Amino acid sequence: MNRLLLLIALMAISVSAFSSDGFYPENKALSQLQKALKNKDLELGDCIDLSDELAEGRNLVAYRFTYPGEAKQWYAVFTESKGRYEMFDYLVVINPKGEIETVKVLKYRSEHGGEIASSKWLSQFEHYSGGDLYYEEEISAISGATISAMSITRDIPKVVRIIQSHSNE
Repeated sequence: MNRLLLLIALMAISVSAFSSDGFYPENKALSQLQKALKNKDLELGDCIDLSDELAEGRNLVAYRFTYPGEAKQWYAVFTESKGRYEMFDYLVVINPKGEIETVKVLKYRSEHGGEIASSKWLSQFEHYSGGDLYYEEEISAISGATISAMSITRDIPKVVRIIQSHSNE
């Protein structure tokens, strides 16, 4: 009986570890956002769990935020994508016009493909606001990170569409 209870408890812990409730909670999100934008004065607003809209069993949480003295809402979107074997976490910052301001890979778990964390490569997504986005066309290929690079390139338009639909509410 004790083993059964222990097994149930371990299963509950592992399920909660992967739920979106623990995926970039406010203090961790604020820290990552401040680091990415090099600004300690940002003010986080509410958190919106949009994982269901991604419809692929992946986490996607967005925080509305503002710069001090500015009324317009920005979005910090924390999500994950699939590398060759492991998921990786990344941040997309979307400005009030619905354009990507910056993209940062926050946690890359695989041994190979980490080249996608390069600021220079990720800068290709800046100012993107919708429409087609193709790997090896609009977005340059990366040798050794093909699967991760294709994955994030495929995800970015979905993330932008989801946020744009919520910013109009």
